[in-house]
Amino acid sequence: MDAELPTHLELHQAEEITHESTTSSPPEFSGSFTAQKQSRPGDCEDLDNAQYSHGLFVKSQLKKEKPTQEAVRETRPRSPSNITLAVKKLGRTELGPYAHEKQMPSWLRKLLEKRVKITESNIIAPDGTLRRHRSTENETTDVVPVLVRLCEQDKSVQRAFFCSPKVHQISKMPKEGGFCGYRNIQMLISYIKECRIPGHECFSETSPTILQIQEMIESAWDMGFNSIGRIETGGIRGTRKYIGTPEAQALFLSLGIQCEASRIGVTKDMQAHDVLFMYIANYFRQACSLDTNDKVFLTNLPPIYFQHQGHSLTIIGFEIRDNGSANLLVLDPMFKPSSAVKRLRGTRAVSADPARILKGYRRGAAYLKKYKVFEILKLSTSQDLVQDLTCTKP
Repeated sequence: MDAELPTHLELHQAEEITHESTTSSPPEFSGSFTAQKQSRPGDCEDLDNAQYSHGLFVKSQLKKEKPTQEAVRETRPRSPSNITLAVKKLGRTELGPYAHEKQMPSWLRKLLEKRVKITESNIIAPDGTLRRHRSTENETTDVVPVLVRLCEQDKSVQRAFFCSPKVHQISKMPKEGGFCGYRNIQMLISYIKECRIPGHECFSETSPTILQIQEMIESAWDMGFNSIGRIETGGIRGTRKYIGTPEAQALFLSLGIQCEASRIGVTKDMQAHDVLFMYIANYFRQACSLDTNDKVFLTNLPPIYFQHQGHSLTIIGFEIRDNGSANLLVLDPMFKPSSAVKRLRGTRAVSADPARILKGYRRGAAYLKKYKVFEILKLSTSQDLVQDLTCTKP
């Protein structure tokens, strides 16, 4: 078995260990990958040889006025019509251990078709009033506001930036396996629906299921969006094959939801994770005035789909610590919100140990420096929405 696959499985197995205690948090994973040249930015792969990526580089650095680093490459949404003979089918390294299966087991399909349990409860709002709260088994709202308050309380945080508080945290279901890419797509969809941005009408009240997302991706390929993915994967309908950034991009573009996919890599002077930090910092700082003494900034920006070799996550923020280090703040579909996070929703309670709770949402240099290449997918914002992206006081 390729070196990437055991590590990917370790990431998923870590969920059961981590959540045996309601107060535990995901560890800083120590697994490593052997970088190989692949042909697409899906799970378990390197993106240096991505066939749908062209040579246009977008420069990026911390100060948005004068970008300098040639490290961010945009990817195109449509596949050339004459590329068929140049594309080969991918294997287990790129698509995971079930790369060659025709259909997933019937028990798993039934699990994914099963209607998600919906519960309703009363939550005390910050103003003291009771608010009716509706939640699903693996989908949690109001997580970002909790993390905002925890960053305010954490004395080691110098400054922090967050995306819209309307994004939901969505986690994998027990025994479902490696559907991380689908869960991250669902998290972006939660933002689209809650903020009612163009394209929200394509989705119903509940999140589309994994099987429904597969149908959407297949339909996007039919329309010509990143359609070489069908040749490379052999099709994903009803399978457990890994998906990645091009599939997410194809889905959204096929529904008229504008987005931009980019590849971030090393430069002569910088490691890939440092370029990534600068890119994400710029993304959040575009909506904030740094001329204030505010410690935490809450924006209405969309969350970001984030892919590295072996796993994908959703970026919801960025922070700088007093020691000068930086962290991405992420929602990892492998992990559910801890009981501490759930208890803090809708309250103004102060945590005795905010850093412990935040640990599961932080991904710093120790985690990211193992990777040479990253991919991100940003939802595009209309001019009307841009005017409403400014930071608000948490």
